[in-house]
Amino acid sequence: MAITAALAACGTFYIDPAEPFREANKQNLAKLSVGMAKTTAMELMGTEPSRGVFMWIDNPHRSEWITGNDGKPYEVLYYYTDMKQRDDKITDDELTPLIFQDGRLVGWGKDALQRLGS
Repeated sequence: MAITAALAACGTFYIDPAEPFREANKQNLAKLSVGMAKTTAMELMGTEPSRGVFMWIDNPHRSEWITGNDGKPYEVLYYYTDMKQRDDKITDDELTPLIFQDGRLVGWGKDALQRLGS
C-alpha cells in the first residue's frame, strides 16, 4: 500500500532541469543598469549555455535587430527567464529582452521593448 502511494505521488513530481538557469538569469537582471556597455551586460547575464540532459539552452537564447519608432536600430538579446508551460518549448513570453543601442544598454523587459514600437 505504501508503495502504491509513493508511485502515485511520483506521477505528479516534476524536476525542471532549467530552473536554476532561469533563476540565475532573473537574478542577473537585477544587476543591470541603463547605459552599461553591452559587453558588461553580457558578462553579468552570462554567455554559457545550459547544457541539460534533455534541453540545450543558449544564453542569450536568441537575438535580433529592430528599428525603433525613432528610426534608430536596436539590438535585442533575449534571455530565458520564465516558464509559462511545461512543454519543453521556449516561447517569446518566457524570454526577457535586453535592448542595446550603439553598444549600450537602453532598457530591458517587455515594457521597454514595447516603448520602442516593436
